[in-house]
Amino acid sequence: MGKLLNIDYWKKEFGLLPMHLNPILNEEKYLMLNGGNGDFCLQTSQEKEDLEKYFEDSWSTNTKNYIVINDDNVIINNWFEKKSEIIPKKRIEPNIEKFYKYITSKSFKTQDDIIPFILNIFKKLRNVTFEKENPVEAINTLFLLLISIEERKTNIDFKKWGVHDSKLPSNFEYFSEIINNGINSISPNLDLLLRHTSGTLFQEAHREVIYFNPQRDLFGGVSSELITKKQAYSSIHYTPQYLARSIVENSIGNLDLNKKNLKILDPSCGSSEFLIEVLKQLKNLNYKGKIIVKGWDSSQTAINTSNFLLKYENRTQWNNKLEIQIKLIEDSLLEEWGTDNDLIVMNPPFVSWELLKNKINKEAIRDTLKEVFNGGRPNQASAFFYKASESLSEGGVLGCVLPSSIFSYNSYNKLRNVIEEKLSINIIAKLGNFVFEDALTDVSFFIGKKPKSPNSVKVVWTKNEKGNVQEALRNLRKINSTSQQAVQQKNFSIYTPSYFPVVKNSWRIISLEENDFIRDIERFAIAGNLTTIGEIFNIKQGALLGVKNIFKISIDEYEALKKDEKKHFRPVITNSSIKTGKLIIFEYVWYPYDKNGLTINSEEELASISFAENVLKKNRALLEKRNGISKWWSLTRPRTWQYVQKKRLYSTRFGNSNSFAFDINGDCIIEEGNAFLPKKELSNNDYYFYLSCFTSKTFDLLLSIYSKPIMSGFDLGRIQIKDIPVPNIKLKNTKESEAYLKLVELGKELTEGNTFVKEVIDDVLVNYFYPRK
Repeated sequence: MGKLLNIDYWKKEFGLLPMHLNPILNEEKYLMLNGGNGDFCLQTSQEKEDLEKYFEDSWSTNTKNYIVINDDNVIINNWFEKKSEIIPKKRIEPNIEKFYKYITSKSFKTQDDIIPFILNIFKKLRNVTFEKENPVEAINTLFLLLISIEERKTNIDFKKWGVHDSKLPSNFEYFSEIINNGINSISPNLDLLLRHTSGTLFQEAHREVIYFNPQRDLFGGVSSELITKKQAYSSIHYTPQYLARSIVENSIGNLDLNKKNLKILDPSCGSSEFLIEVLKQLKNLNYKGKIIVKGWDSSQTAINTSNFLLKYENRTQWNNKLEIQIKLIEDSLLEEWGTDNDLIVMNPPFVSWELLKNKINKEAIRDTLKEVFNGGRPNQASAFFYKASESLSEGGVLGCVLPSSIFSYNSYNKLRNVIEEKLSINIIAKLGNFVFEDALTDVSFFIGKKPKSPNSVKVVWTKNEKGNVQEALRNLRKINSTSQQAVQQKNFSIYTPSYFPVVKNSWRIISLEENDFIRDIERFAIAGNLTTIGEIFNIKQGALLGVKNIFKISIDEYEALKKDEKKHFRPVITNSSIKTGKLIIFEYVWYPYDKNGLTINSEEELASISFAENVLKKNRALLEKRNGISKWWSLTRPRTWQYVQKKRLYSTRFGNSNSFAFDINGDCIIEEGNAFLPKKELSNNDYYFYLSCFTSKTFDLLLSIYSKPIMSGFDLGRIQIKDIPVPNIKLKNTKESEAYLKLVELGKELTEGNTFVKEVIDDVLVNYFYPRK
């Protein structure tokens, strides 16, 4: 059973990252990391320890199991179950996958785990002191509580530990005794705790000190309840440990570790999750050179935590040879970053322009981005991203978390182009909305190296569902450890595209299936069989009425109008009017316009219309408040192209393949959505043809590649979908093909409400226009 003793086997087979429990001891004892769910300790040496020692190490590293492999057996020591389980190797050898799943199943989280155990004591201690106004003192109290695992309060060397003395309650020793007693006679190991668990521990502790609310239970005792608030606070959007670990691992993999000096910077370091991870992995790789560590943050508690943890790491693992420069700053963009950083790792603040209240912060962003931003409201993270790219040494590496908008929004085109010219992109990943626990931000990450050189970009795509990111990152580790070129799963893809970017003018990250689809249809586009929506249609936004519910009436109200009044109304298309190719009219809209514009130009003319007398005049004060209107009874934005009644394709503003319809009568006004105005005259059959194309599942796949995803589907506006390839109606062989006639007939079926033809439409499109392997 040699492979179980081979630490690289676990990495290649299951995507685990082995980290020495204590590198300086050079023992064959590891923490096997897989993303937080299913981590375990592994010992491959024949050395025997007391059962209590195994329990202590696994509990202190926030795992459940300590696995020992000897000549004949595999022993699973589980502190939570308080037992050891001995399994003969010969039973495991043919069932290694099943064995790993068994380990994972025994790794569930509980309230007795080391992190909730310590936080519970910390909360109780804070309640006793009733301290709630000073987070700095609160975090220092936690430092002292942890130090008391090794040293009594009266003997603490404050300078050595990098903390200051605090006025503590008289019963501090009581809480110190509780933490030293541990759980079920299992005591904490401070070294393992600080080296392997501190990231998650201090992230939770910072939440506690910010949102602290002292509580007492019904009997006057101390409560450990944590009252949280839903509020935007950038320092709380902490990087999960599994993500920081993966970014650091892949960043270090691009570094030249033969260099005798490394300068590492995190300009938004928080509790130094990234910096600690870099040092752990460099030590695990036995790096011997000099290291300068720089970290900045605007939070004093974050800076104090960074100093505490980095000072401990320096003293216990690096013999005090690290040069540590941790600094409290107002705004990192105002600092001088230098141009000699070998590694920049960061999770910059994801703050939108609208949420930035400080004028100084806004000016810093503008000054940083200068000419590389197209729009006027950049996210703060984009300025950090650009400045980091400018601050690398030759051979320097940038690894960072970013909002996905920077990869896809048109306003960041110049920024992306500049980055591409400076750096070789090694890995680019889209992770979705389930990364930060307390934010729904769509998250991606980027790893690049200076200078620009010919290289292959590795793409990581995850389906936007909880749990997929950890699985994808484990598989990324497996790919990096083997010769495997790509992984395609239902929930994630990892691959190297034939070229990057895959989508024009964007770093949009798509699945391997979508990438293959684009590649397959490229030759048809090059041959001219496919063109773009933007070549066929001008896409226009619908009318803006101006005041909700005043200008619209129901069908019954319309029918009750006199004949000469009906001419001032047109059928109105809203989101509810479009049902998978069928147009259903529920309402009419006041639209006193013809090809020359407004048809009612005086109040005398208006007075003869009952709707104006009964409805509009009652709301005159409200209607007059609108800006930019010619008459108070006119629409805010009637859209001049709607003056002339014409047959048109319409869509909702946001949606999918079910969101298109054809107005064959040509008398509708669209309010909520888009109109597709042909650049050259189209016949009725041409409209039915494109209605079929847009109402297909194939079009949903195209939307997922080209358009911006939103909660209700995709953005169907001009900017998003103009480059989508569609069959070229201008070609004679398209117009005369059997596929054209079929799609025309299927489009007619759609307008009658027959949605079952969607499957047939896809068969036709795939066979004639969008071939797939």
